[in-house]
Amino acid sequence: MNNTETQAATLDPAALSWAAPGSSDSFAMYGLITLLLIVFLVIYLYAAFDRYAESKGEASPLRTTIPTMLTVGLAYDLLPPLEGVNFLLPLSLIAAALTRDAVLWKSESRGR
Repeated sequence: MNNTETQAATLDPAALSWAAPGSSDSFAMYGLITLLLIVFLVIYLYAAFDRYAESKGEASPLRTTIPTMLTVGLAYDLLPPLEGVNFLLPLSLIAAALTRDAVLWKSESRGR
């Protein structure tokens, strides 16, 4: 190793996020834990909103459709590879929820 290589190694130290082979990478572990906590927080907030919307929307004719649409949107936000899935899959889920809402609404109106 000549003088230039030695001088370059001392002037340009490795980044803090770099881990040597065989050693643990605490930066990646903190990032992974933070990512998992954020995903948990998003799902928790979605569940809290879903409970709130369910309690407020019991008389709504779209009480199944709206949570289904929110679930489809959440899945597309959290799982970007779903963008490659055919658009007919989420549309069929929403159509099934609309059909269930129509049946529930019709059975309730018959009972009154």
